[in-house]
Amino acid sequence: MKLKTLMMSLAFGAFLSACGGPLPEEGADSSVEVEVLGDTEQGVCEGWDAGGRRCTWKCSSNGIWIYATSPVAYGGCNAYANNFCKGNAVSVCWSR
Repeated sequence: MKLKTLMMSLAFGAFLSACGGPLPEEGADSSVEVEVLGDTEQGVCEGWDAGGRRCTWKCSSNGIWIYATSPVAYGGCNAYANNFCKGNAVSVCWSR
């Protein structure tokens, strides 16, 4: 009985340690600088010149990327994002 309990404890411990570790994205380099308004973040923002037509923004530096579901005219993305955030968005760009 003790061997069975020991084996179950080891198996359960291995399961918990496998599930509790950080995902590769979470373990990424934390020295990345915080976005400033108008800069682009690689992988999300392409820019208008590269074909990005979807207004995309973050309301906080650790927030998620949000995008407009309706068309936003060129030059109106900052105002649209600031209105959505009820203040200044920390990062605004054009994406696909």
